[in-house]
Formats: sequence, structure tokens, C-alpha cells
Amino acid sequence: AGYRMPSSCSPGVMKWRDLIINLVSKEIKIRYMGATLGFVWSLGNPLVVTLTYYTVFTYILPSSQDRFALHLVTGIVHWMLLAQIVSQSGEWLINNGNLIRKLRFPRLLLPISGALAIIVFWAGCMLVYAALFAMLGGVFSRALLFYPIVLIAFMALIMGVGLALSVIQVTVRDAKHFIDVFLPLLFWLTPIVWVTSSLPEGVASIAAYNPIALYFNSFSSILHAGVVPDTRDLLLCVSMGAASLFAGLALFRKVDNVVEYL
Repeated sequence: AGYRMPSSCSPGVMKWRDLIINLVSKEIKIRYMGATLGFVWSLGNPLVVTLTYYTVFTYILPSSQDRFALHLVTGIVHWMLLAQIVSQSGEWLINNGNLIRKLRFPRLLLPISGALAIIVFWAGCMLVYAALFAMLGGVFSRALLFYPIVLIAFMALIMGVGLALSVIQVTVRDAKHFIDVFLPLLFWLTPIVWVTSSLPEGVASIAAYNPIALYFNSFSSILHAGVVPDTRDLLLCVSMGAASLFAGLALFRKVDNVVEYL
């Protein structure tokens, strides 16, 4: 409450666009201020993590799964997007407390710019992934046409979670520590370093309760197996993504109630 988005014909649109660009630029500069290689460092950690898991699960603990390296890298690159947005969402409001108190603008611009900064870095990871795709045995099939649907639904899901966490962490600062503990646990409960079909029946039924698994199974189906996911799975991906985003937006509307804690 307390602000209105300008109409599409209003000069205010340009002002908000410029503010988003400035906020995204600030995020990028803060991350790599003083770093000689700048953006290149954004690829360093993902590459090291990917190479580590690749080495372990290809040579030390090899999987019998066909082209497992592609499944592994596919999972890791999408996990990085989730982990970055969820872990950094608490900073979207807290780090901009002065701006919120001094300037009247749509608060939603802060999470939008924060997420865009993360997506810029993630796009670099995806370029590396695209370069490795064919080398790891990836096939360009019609299933790739469904990738944008699952990706957008996935982004909606994690953005909804990020919006909710950005508000919650303003008043519950301990939430960040919970997230730091929860994310590694969620990683191992998600079909990234393992494949659902290889699990014992009892374990598979437990893993099925992880809603994130549906997205990673769909990514693997499209990019690793070259198979279009079931219509039911696609509808579930879109439905969960939309529900998460709407829930996150609904909670974010309460942001002015927590400004005093910034």
C-alpha cells in the first residue's frame, strides 16, 4: 500500500526501468568490486562444483545410468539458480533499508532487480552448459521446445519462495541460518546426483514428496533423455509455479508492515 505503479504511457515507466537497471548494476558491482576478472569469477564456483561432482560420480563412484554426466550437470546448473535466489532473497530488502525509507517507489522492484542480477550470472553458467551439452551426449530433439515452459514455471516457483523469504527475514533474522542448513539437505533429496528410477521403491515414495524433484525430473527428461515430460507433470510444474508466485506476491504486499524493522 501507499504507492501505485505508473500507467504504461506514463514517463514514470522509464524512471522505474532506470531504477531497476541501477539496482542490478549495483548488485553486480558489489559482488565483484576490485576483482580483476570480474564476471569470469561468477563461473569459477559453478565450474569447480560441477567438476567435483563429475569426477566423484563418473570415476570414483560411477553410475550405471547412461550419460549420467549430462544428468548431473543438468541438475547442478538448475540447482545453482534455486540456491542463489533462495539464499540471497533475504538481502533484497535488508540491504536496501535506507533506500526504502528515503524513496517512494514500488518495493517489488527490489526483488525483481535482485533476481535479475542472479539471472545474469546464471546465464553465464548456461552458456557453459550449452557448450558442453553436445559433448556430454545431449541430443537436440523436439523435447527442447518444452524446456522454456518448465524453466519459467521453475523460476516462478523459486521467485515466489524468494519473495516470501525476503519479507520473513526482515523480522526473523534467524531464518537465514535455517536456510543455510536446509538447502544442502534439499540438494541431496533432489534427483541431481541420483536418478529417481534407480531408487528402491520405499525410498522413491519418500522422495516423491519433494515438490522440487518434479522440476528436476522434467529438466532431466527434456535435456538428458530427450523425452517430453508427461502432460500431468507439465501441468503440475506450471500450477505449482503459479501458486508459489501468487502466494509470494500476496505476502510481499505486507512489506510496508515490516519497514520499521529495516
